[in-house]
Amino acid sequence: MDVIHRAAALAFIFLWSAGSSIPAWAFQTAAGGIKIARAPHPLALDPTLADPAWKAGAVPDSAFENITSRAPAKFKTDVWVLYDDTNLYVSFRAEQAGAPITATQTANDIGFGIDDFVGVGIDPGGNGAQVYFFETTPRGIRYQQASENARYRPQWAAAAALDGSTWSAVMVIPLKAMRVSPSAVQSWRLNFVRNVASSGEHYTWAYDGIMQDAPVGTWPFFTDARFWPSTSGIKFTSQVGSRPAAHADLYALGSAGSDRTLFAQANGSFVPTPARNFGVDFTYPITNTINFVGTANPDFSNVEVDQQTIAPQEFRRALVEYRPFFAQGANFINPNPAPVGGFIGPANLLFYSPDIGPFDRGGKIEGSYGKQSFGLLSFRGYDETTGDEFDDLAYGFKHALPDRTFMYWADGVEAHHSVSGDDYTNEMGVAGRNLKTGFVWGLDTGVETGSWVGPPGHADSSNGFVDVHKPNYETFIGFTDLTPNFNPIDGFTINSDIVGPQMMLNFTGSAPGVKNYDLFLYGDRFIDRSGAVHQADTAVNFGATFKNGISLNNVGPAVQLLRSYATVAPTEAIPCDSALISRSYYTGYPGYYCGRTDKFNAMGGGIGYRDGTPAPFDTGISVGPFGQYFVHQYTSSTSRPIGSRFSIALEYDGTYQRCATTLALCSASSGYPVGPLESQWLRRISFGETLGPDANVSISLRNISGIGGSAIPGTNVAASYHAKFRNGSELFFNYGTPAANTTLDRFILKYVFHTGGGAGT
Repeated sequence: MDVIHRAAALAFIFLWSAGSSIPAWAFQTAAGGIKIARAPHPLALDPTLADPAWKAGAVPDSAFENITSRAPAKFKTDVWVLYDDTNLYVSFRAEQAGAPITATQTANDIGFGIDDFVGVGIDPGGNGAQVYFFETTPRGIRYQQASENARYRPQWAAAAALDGSTWSAVMVIPLKAMRVSPSAVQSWRLNFVRNVASSGEHYTWAYDGIMQDAPVGTWPFFTDARFWPSTSGIKFTSQVGSRPAAHADLYALGSAGSDRTLFAQANGSFVPTPARNFGVDFTYPITNTINFVGTANPDFSNVEVDQQTIAPQEFRRALVEYRPFFAQGANFINPNPAPVGGFIGPANLLFYSPDIGPFDRGGKIEGSYGKQSFGLLSFRGYDETTGDEFDDLAYGFKHALPDRTFMYWADGVEAHHSVSGDDYTNEMGVAGRNLKTGFVWGLDTGVETGSWVGPPGHADSSNGFVDVHKPNYETFIGFTDLTPNFNPIDGFTINSDIVGPQMMLNFTGSAPGVKNYDLFLYGDRFIDRSGAVHQADTAVNFGATFKNGISLNNVGPAVQLLRSYATVAPTEAIPCDSALISRSYYTGYPGYYCGRTDKFNAMGGGIGYRDGTPAPFDTGISVGPFGQYFVHQYTSSTSRPIGSRFSIALEYDGTYQRCATTLALCSASSGYPVGPLESQWLRRISFGETLGPDANVSISLRNISGIGGSAIPGTNVAASYHAKFRNGSELFFNYGTPAANTTLDRFILKYVFHTGGGAGT
């Protein structure tokens, strides 16, 4: 790759400081503050809180808000916080008379949200660039999350104790587990949260009416840090222990079985790919808040999320990145808080690492300093399925005021592929908010050039919006313009060749007998360069959770239109209505041949019972025309713990569809004559067992029958064993994978030797 281009990008990131997708209207700060006392001595991991030193750390006004019902919390929670030059100490006493204390999980990092928990949120930089959560249950089981890394696994400790209808917990969090600046005097932002599993309710100490509830796993939100109060009184005498330690993971992997070389690709297919037997991922802190991240011969075998579905998809789905090199600091590479899309589908991204298959090596610098956060990465590899050699660079930069009232950002990708061609994409944006009026605004524009870009050889993406966000409602008006063939080679783009407005109105609140409700209304209308309507969407969505445990989920209609064009000019032998003619929804530029508008409509909704509790049950239905078919979709699922070691999950979904057109296209795509009823059914059962605080085993069985959906029929059995050792090293033993359409005769044994600080720090 051109050294000058790389040097220019790196210089841009460090010099432009003069001043994973967060809605741009979510910028606000909390008033008030909290003073933190210094611990007179290191505090023991004693959940009885017998040490009198805890008294100095009592958090004043520890009344919590029930964010689920938007009312004062029913149960009292007391909190204490102390610190020294090495650790942050946090303790809780949670009263719960009249409701059972739920404590079923016995393995760390598994089953988050199934049990009661208390937690602390920490924003050491005070501007939301790097935010952390640490949670523990009545058994002392630990969970943690970091905004900059989905694989965050630091070394920290927690313990808990039960006393009748009350339970208490203590956390000892090393400062080196977080990115803490070296300043002698600091101001952080803090919050405290609690989950009452038996009622599926969430408590928060810091509260603003704009804050929203969500299922555990999504809640608590990193973006809520803007509502947290600032701290005072944090004064360090030594910063020796605050910088995260360097760490490395060296893996050894072996595979066996007749399918030992079959691995998932970015498009979900499984093709022969030689397994890698050795490799390394490592992180070296350059400063307290900036890391160098590197990888050589990285592993690509782990499939941690089941991507199989039988529900038809209008647009492609966004997947979750799990590889350490890409996961570390991922939100810094995509700094745009308001990308195109995101209301009724995934948002566009200039850099989307799940699209990148096996690669050979990479290097990255990522982190924050002052009001800035940034990331710069470079990686090289060879795609064995296509013979494409690639050498790509991506960068991101954001400057944000601590109160989030003003920010600007820039990001881009420079890609060089031997087969696909060169692609250069860069974007810049700015956004702000008035804290008093709730008025929010934002502008963003990007340009793509290179031999990869289809006619006319360059493409642009621009959008802007204004918004008013109040505690019980939000209104949004935006305008989007994507020219034909805007599609960064390493990015994620839903659609191109669209110009037009978007509008959204959202009402939230609670009422007698209703814990919470949400009414969402949305509409857009995009035309293409031919003047035809390329995409138009209208949706009304209502949800409510009642105090008896029943909930209405996503009830309402969605009316969606999408226009496709033939990719080549029709001929007398192959006219527009021929099943042999290739079509694309992405753009018809420049000929716009054989335009056809398809409906993707649905009327549906679901009913849930005890959602957010350890034993939820959900069912739903959706009915309407979907492209060339009329479709009925049915879903049902439940899960629950069995004692303190076992868990089970069940799912049963179905799709009925009938060709709704006389075009031969339906016959060609389905394999059936035009008109017959087709169906596809998914049955899934998953069983898990914990074998201690850091080991577990699971097995899943899935069967898909019929051809009336979007999955390949087959039966899949997958099993896995995972153990984590005291030094952070890990052992994996897997049979098959839950992402395949049928059982893979493939065994994988992988050992990861960990050395240094906590993974993901």
